Amino acid sequence: MNRLDLKHRLEQLQSLKAENEVVEFKEAGNNYDFRKLGKYFSALSNEANLLGKDCAWLVFGIENKT
Repeated sequence: MNRLDLKHRLEQLQSLKAENEVVEFKEAGNNYDFRKLGKYFSALSNEANLLGKDCAWLVFGIENKT
């Protein structure tokens, strides 16, 4: 995936009305507990597998409500 493809995908993800089983946004400010990463990766990949999706997305630097 090149830079332009990645930018386009990020725009697609941001256009969603809300997070879902395979898309999670994290603002990841100063107080983010990065020990939770494994749990997020596991949950997202499990959901993607159950839904027959090729991948899931954990996007940092984006608030999930705005």
